[in-house]
Amino acid sequence: MKKGLLFGFLLLCACATVNPLKEMRFQPVPTMDYTIASWYKITAPGEPLKVYIEGDGHAFNNKGRPTQDPTPKSNFWREVAANDPSPNVVYLARPCQYMKSSTCSEQDWTSGRFSAPVIDAMEVAVLKLMKKAKSDQVILIGYSGGAQVAGLIAVRHPQQVKKWITVAGVIDYQRWAAWHDDDPLMYSIDLSEYLSEMKEINQIHYVGTKDTVVPLELTQKIVTDETLIVPVKGARHDKGYDKIIKQIYDER
Repeated sequence: MKKGLLFGFLLLCACATVNPLKEMRFQPVPTMDYTIASWYKITAPGEPLKVYIEGDGHAFNNKGRPTQDPTPKSNFWREVAANDPSPNVVYLARPCQYMKSSTCSEQDWTSGRFSAPVIDAMEVAVLKLMKKAKSDQVILIGYSGGAQVAGLIAVRHPQQVKKWITVAGVIDYQRWAAWHDDDPLMYSIDLSEYLSEMKEINQIHYVGTKDTVVPLELTQKIVTDETLIVPVKGARHDKGYDKIIKQIYDER
């Protein structure tokens, strides 16, 4: 076993006691540049596959400095995926989360978190998992920065993406970075450059009214059709969505 993969498996073992995905099967998905960690259940091959894409994870510490391991500290999105009663469900991590490939570098979860190699790898992972499920239709559900990843995959595969759903989603990362007075993500692809393609995708966006990480008004600036935005009263970035989780599960 390669050194990078061995580290990844050891990390997975260390997290096992707090892993809400214990009823799902673990699947490392190899791509050209990274091995992506995923957990899945497939009970109705051929039916649409729902893929929950993780956010940016633990990319920065409490001092604002890049971490050495972007694996999420919160179970929020893992629990949402694990509890989805749909027959075919995947929880898909981002590159370098849970499993560190030898190619992983700090740039992959900072300025290049939406870079071409990262998006290409996530696209390949989704397509491989669709093949595993024998499905030609996928519902992409992205949380936080995972919304941008899901959107970039969706505009590449409009015929196969049945729906694009975001929760507390970063959709326009340049405007989002400027809002927080952060450095621009200079090595990343911006979904806002594909507005015409984006508008052709069946989509819905859930945004917390008290989310200070991804404020509602940022979503409203890029998604101009208000019927596509669902404000979740009182919800923060990773709390307060319990009242509409069933609605997310019922999205088709």
